[in-house]
Amino acid sequence: MIPKINNYSPSFKAAQINIIATSDNHGNVHSMPLLMETIKNNQKDIFIKSEDKSTLNIFAINGDFFINPSKKGYLTKPDLTNGDIQHQFLKRIIKYVNEQAGKNSNFDTVFNIGNHDLDGGDKFLYKVIKNTDMKTLVTNVDIKNSPGIQKIIDKNPNVVTSLTYEIPDDKNPELKHKVLFLGVTIPSMQFYNPGLLKEMTFFDNCKKKDADLTKENLTNTIKAIKKEIKKFKNENPKGVVVLMAHTGGNISKMIIDKVPRIDIVLNGHDHKNITTIKGKSTINSLGKDNEIIKALNIKFNDNGDLESTDVNTLYSKTTVRDNLTINPIQIFLEESFNEDMKPIISLTDITGQKIELDYGEIIRYQNSYLANFLTSAVKLSLSKLCKDPNVIVGIQSSIIRGGLKDGSNNLDIMKIFDGVSEDLSNIQIGTVEGYELAGLVIENIKDNLRAPKRNTIIQWSDIQVNRTLISEILSGKSNKDLIDAIKIRDVETNDYQPLDLKKKYKIAIGEKYLLKDDILWASKIRDRFKPLNKTYDQLLRSYLASDDVNYQLKVTQKSLEQRIL
Repeated sequence: MIPKINNYSPSFKAAQINIIATSDNHGNVHSMPLLMETIKNNQKDIFIKSEDKSTLNIFAINGDFFINPSKKGYLTKPDLTNGDIQHQFLKRIIKYVNEQAGKNSNFDTVFNIGNHDLDGGDKFLYKVIKNTDMKTLVTNVDIKNSPGIQKIIDKNPNVVTSLTYEIPDDKNPELKHKVLFLGVTIPSMQFYNPGLLKEMTFFDNCKKKDADLTKENLTNTIKAIKKEIKKFKNENPKGVVVLMAHTGGNISKMIIDKVPRIDIVLNGHDHKNITTIKGKSTINSLGKDNEIIKALNIKFNDNGDLESTDVNTLYSKTTVRDNLTINPIQIFLEESFNEDMKPIISLTDITGQKIELDYGEIIRYQNSYLANFLTSAVKLSLSKLCKDPNVIVGIQSSIIRGGLKDGSNNLDIMKIFDGVSEDLSNIQIGTVEGYELAGLVIENIKDNLRAPKRNTIIQWSDIQVNRTLISEILSGKSNKDLIDAIKIRDVETNDYQPLDLKKKYKIAIGEKYLLKDDILWASKIRDRFKPLNKTYDQLLRSYLASDDVNYQLKVTQKSLEQRIL
């Protein structure tokens, strides 16, 4: 039977589960109070009859709550890292959601690991697990080859490969309704965090991008899921299976194809906000950056069968902001980070009009004024440091996670370059031939065209790329050469000129890009690059604080040009 997706109803059957699910928060502490206020404002619709003995209440955190844990830069608390700060918020948020469920409720928090939760390596995650009141799922962790997880499991019963809850029936004391929770993480750790996991191994760990993963690449992950479900269903044939999958929707669908006995998928990683039905399963994608939270109400009937699944999407932007003044998470934010919340940025165009450089998903595959501004700002700092105006800066757009506007504060600045681990964020500088630069650019565009939102584009300070032309050439709609799609800025005239295949160009790009063996040109040129011992964040801050800028930013026509056509 396919579970129904309905609007909420106050009717009550034999037993029920209230699940409030979030994913891909990406450490956005400044927007967490808004999300918590959204929960409070909708408390009655989320936690339906939450204190009844036949109701189970679950707060499901489906990965990437953390991001770049090793990074520092807070003004109020300069000695603390991103991870320290985000962990403080996590503990308070769990307490807050529990309070909304009610002091007499059957409540638990279930955490599934996301790739960014491992930006600080496995040791950071172990510290979080050991010091937070929540259950952590490790269904597709290879326990035998993960000595760190083995040690934790031996001492901490809250770290499990699967989690079974028992809910008493409201009428029949002999009847117990069962639900199984599993947690699966995208296995491409060698792609996302190469070299950072020392004592933790995922089944099917590989260097593949999301778009390249197939069912065959998930063999052992699927085997681990099947094993847990088979054991559960043998004992509880009517039991409900909930899979927390930090994998993206396409991989969640691959898993369901191989394991059809999954009732509900809480899907993260792809940042989408959709609910779909595949076979007998519902896939609930959970968005990103505290923009939404999904509330599920799962009902069993008197026969112990799953009767319905109601899904309600709550949008934090619709919350009345005036209520935040008394929200405890907002109070904690204001009291603990007062210096970081003060406006320090003035942002106007050259006429003095206020302007905003928005952050959005299009930065991954289209022209972006924000990316133009950031690459130019980093280049200016880098040119001063290297005393070379010809250096070209490339930034993988996936590491950009925040925008700028007039009145931006330090919390906003902290988010800008937050999409890459501090341990892999050192900028490398080196010289390449024109044909190598062309190969690098074209390879990136080809990957981006194949999966625009997952294989992110490189934004360049002084390269104009005709992405549309490359697409037309590859599809046979144009007879031009791929090289015709690339132009380089002439430093003296500021005009874009054809790329010279024989000329040498000095470029600066992030260490993580050069480490990736699945990128053909990265492996060919990496030996010629040397670490600058500076990060994009450090160079941007150097630009912002320089005497000739002093946080008074002016967006010129150069930043408003079209660099991706």
